[in-house]
Amino acid sequence: MHLRTVIAGGGKVKRRYAQLVTSYRREDGVPAHRIVASLGELSDQEIENLRTALAASRQGKAVLLPGTRDWEVRVHANLLYLPVAVCLDLWRGWQLSELFNRLLPKGAKDEPDWKVIAALTVQRCVEPGSKLLAQRWFPRTTLPELLDLAPAQFHNTRLHRSLEELDRVDGQLQESLAQRYHQKHGAFTAMFVDVTDAWFEGRGCDLAERGRTKEGLSNYCKSGKEV
Repeated sequence: MHLRTVIAGGGKVKRRYAQLVTSYRREDGVPAHRIVASLGELSDQEIENLRTALAASRQGKAVLLPGTRDWEVRVHANLLYLPVAVCLDLWRGWQLSELFNRLLPKGAKDEPDWKVIAALTVQRCVEPGSKLLAQRWFPRTTLPELLDLAPAQFHNTRLHRSLEELDRVDGQLQESLAQRYHQKHGAFTAMFVDVTDAWFEGRGCDLAERGRTKEGLSNYCKSGKEV
């Protein structure tokens, strides 16, 4: 699409009109132009402005006119970026998205499960916590933009469904990860240590009463009161 000028009128009075046209091929294969819009009589400055805007649009750029940046800048949100970007770069460096796409076909889902698993993995590295915390933490980061995953799609049902799918392919995943590590760094010796723990969030749940953790740490002080 481009701007075309047409000279019209007779004698000494001639007017220049601008047209927005696009190229196409006729049925016989001959290239031709189709008028998209007639813009009427424009000044030289208006024509130059339109041509500049069209050129910027073709290159995917924005046009900013002089003197238009004097507005007040307002910060609406401060999103966590650097730690999640580093973790996500490691994720992509190991091509884990492709691996999970192979192990967990998308099917009829709106978004592939690997995006949810990637977000949970990054959260475990940056700010470990419960799934409830993950849902609250996710919109406060740049992960929705980096993963192209809307916060509304990162909900409790989706998290549990993705983790169930992950558990289903656990054996294949462990084997694939070992092979990838061996290809990158050669033979290795693995030692698996269970460092996970479980905790609850909420109020009034009997299972969430304070006591001792799996490591034997007490949630009570010496006086018997809750810490």
